[in-house]
Amino acid sequence: MTYMPKNKKEKKPEIGFGEKTQEGYKYGTRINFKEDLASQITRLIQEKKAKDELEKYVEQICRVSSQFKNKEKNLNYYKTIGEILSFLNNDNFKNIKPYSVFRRLIDEIPDVLPRLRLDNKRIQDHLMMMYRIGNLDKRILGKATWEQWYEISKFKNVIRNKDILKKVIKICKDVSGGPDLRNKIKEILKGN
Repeated sequence: MTYMPKNKKEKKPEIGFGEKTQEGYKYGTRINFKEDLASQITRLIQEKKAKDELEKYVEQICRVSSQFKNKEKNLNYYKTIGEILSFLNNDNFKNIKPYSVFRRLIDEIPDVLPRLRLDNKRIQDHLMMMYRIGNLDKRILGKATWEQWYEISKFKNVIRNKDILKKVIKICKDVSGGPDLRNKIKEILKGN
């Protein structure tokens, strides 16, 4: 009897965005002569399509960002930006790393977040929070504080699963946030 390894699901390589420079856009996709040239060209074309589409959404985010005066810990602002960030679910962004999009947004729209002194990792966490709560109903958002949503949004499986989200919202009445809430969420996830 011969051993046959299980077919591993082939994962398409994720594409990172380049960056905007004074000379123009610098693509993140690089040529690797050891790899199939056709697939590299396909990734480059996908990055270009996504870059072109991103420019539209950057304008929308700039407009919304300028309309809100109070951005700090404002769930309405975070949800509104998150609704725009739902473009990350479009086909052009299917293989684009969300954090590379967030880096571009930070570079191009520095005032997308309140004037908080945050390192890049925390800024990206805030943008991910916006993205994850963007599709939630406003009534659900009102059942937890901003601090609690910040912790909840770190768990994508909680946001995606309505039953688990209801359980987490229920414990938010007893737990204020931070490590206590994170630990309670981990307990709920272990139970499911």
